[in-house]
Amino acid sequence: MRIVAPKSWTLAGLLLALPVHAAAGPDLPGAARALLMTPPRVAGDLLAGAGLLASSGVGLAGDSVALLDDNRLTRPLTRGVASRALGYTAFGTAWLATRSAELLRGEDIGRLPQPAAAWVRTAFGAGRMSGAGSGLGGLWLALRDAVGGPLEALLRAGGARGAGDAVARNLSASRVRVLGPDALETGPP
Repeated sequence: MRIVAPKSWTLAGLLLALPVHAAAGPDLPGAARALLMTPPRVAGDLLAGAGLLASSGVGLAGDSVALLDDNRLTRPLTRGVASRALGYTAFGTAWLATRSAELLRGEDIGRLPQPAAAWVRTAFGAGRMSGAGSGLGGLWLALRDAVGGPLEALLRAGGARGAGDAVARNLSASRVRVLGPDALETGPP
């Protein structure tokens, strides 16, 4: 005895076996978001990079002046006024640049801004090279965002959502490597 399934049962079985979420097509809202967020992100990266480079230079200048006005012999007379002023200027520059970058990028970066103690009355050159490295990293990040944002938008508009998601993850990972994780990611679980 031979059992023959009606054609409608076969068709129903095939339709149930197909994946439900298999929708290919352009992600226009995602493409618009990626494209519109690119200019403020790039501006934030440039501000952070230039500000951290400048503050590292001013901080190093303050460290150099501290050798003259904040040592055992001159401290009673000068009290390190000039070197502390340069240290606070370096701190203010870094604070303004990194807060502006957070505002433009729409992110709260956990390790920024650094405390004033990292800029004022520190050991000679303490943290200046890492600050300059973060500044150069911010400039590199600006270049990555300037290329990656439109690329993500183009991929999403063309319907390649997976590739667009990969570009977005790559840009986010680059930001975490250069500037650090979001503030919520740094707290206790």
